[in-house]
Amino acid sequence: MPAEASVSENPHGSETVKTHRIAVVGCGAFARMVHLPNIQANPRAELVMTCDQDHGLAEESRATFGARRASGDWREVVAADDVDVIVLATHTNLRRDLILPALAAGKPVLVEKPLANSQEEMIEIVREVRRTGVPVCVGHNRRSSPGVLDLKRLLDKAIQEGGTLVPAVDRSAGGRRTELPEERQIQLLIRVNDDCRSWVDWIYWDREGILFAEMVHFIDVALWLNPSPPVRVFAEGSARGNFTLLIRFQDGSLTTIQQGLAGHFDYPKELFEVTTRHVTLALDHHVELRQRGLADEPFRRVYPFGPIPDGQSGEGIEGFHQAVTRAREAAALRGGPPAYISPDKGHAAHLDGFLDCVEGRGRNPCDVADAVVVTRIALKLLDAIRLGMPLAVGPEDWHIPAG
Repeated sequence: MPAEASVSENPHGSETVKTHRIAVVGCGAFARMVHLPNIQANPRAELVMTCDQDHGLAEESRATFGARRASGDWREVVAADDVDVIVLATHTNLRRDLILPALAAGKPVLVEKPLANSQEEMIEIVREVRRTGVPVCVGHNRRSSPGVLDLKRLLDKAIQEGGTLVPAVDRSAGGRRTELPEERQIQLLIRVNDDCRSWVDWIYWDREGILFAEMVHFIDVALWLNPSPPVRVFAEGSARGNFTLLIRFQDGSLTTIQQGLAGHFDYPKELFEVTTRHVTLALDHHVELRQRGLADEPFRRVYPFGPIPDGQSGEGIEGFHQAVTRAREAAALRGGPPAYISPDKGHAAHLDGFLDCVEGRGRNPCDVADAVVVTRIALKLLDAIRLGMPLAVGPEDWHIPAG
């Protein structure tokens, strides 16, 4: 069993802060761009080990991010007495084999999505989490994005109260016309602008492709925002990219996820648009949320992004475009690629929320039971795209029994 995590005084107040000793397994581009910098910047975290089957990459990551040591064998991470929490950022070919012994050793795991690529492996993980009581958090970080959290809050409000802002055109006798059942359905469109040049080659060799590896993020958001269970899915296109996914819910609500593979990486990637009960919400690339219909809510909210090359930019989506343009201009002067202007998609908050959960001070941002449902729906969409036909979704897909 690992030694107890250390506790230190919080320099910002009297509350003590527990320091979690963390190991990262899988030091690929995503870990180096997201997980390792977030751990390094988090005052509650200490990076103890970096691990990768490419020992040279593990050592390079150790030196860059200040870990105590590097390893080429994940078994050393599980066995280490000075590791409290494991961040698993490998391909899905390493999930159960690491997670099960880690849980047996009392080490919580933050694992990148998808949770696993088979039903059997997912259920084994769920059962071990329940048996040991040691938490596993899946990296469906969009749930922790400030913009998505506000989107959910406003959607929940719209579902409960309906639109309270009088429209410019109203032929319903002031809203006295009998309500249509469709008015209470949720129509959600998720547009994903992707650039195939930003992906490493393995994604195009995997039979599951981007549909499985990446769309679980958006399937998770769709299931999280819709209170009704899914009943049918359909998909058209190529699993590698350029596809449209459709999820129908029991109450008639629909989610459409449209992904394009040949866009440009500098253009905003994610747009969420949702309507219900005479309210329209739009979250643009996690940097700007707009709404019409809720009279007591502002039209526009903006969220931070960065880094900004010259430290100055406007706010919201227009500010994001300004920052990207400046980054390209700066790159043209110095040579080389432009700086990556990144919105806050919730990665850092997801880690922080999981550390709260580990300490018993908060709920798991995305537990394995939720992730199993998401992954099952993704696998069913893969079947739909291969068969070219809609497929039914039943309680055996979205309900996880107790015990």
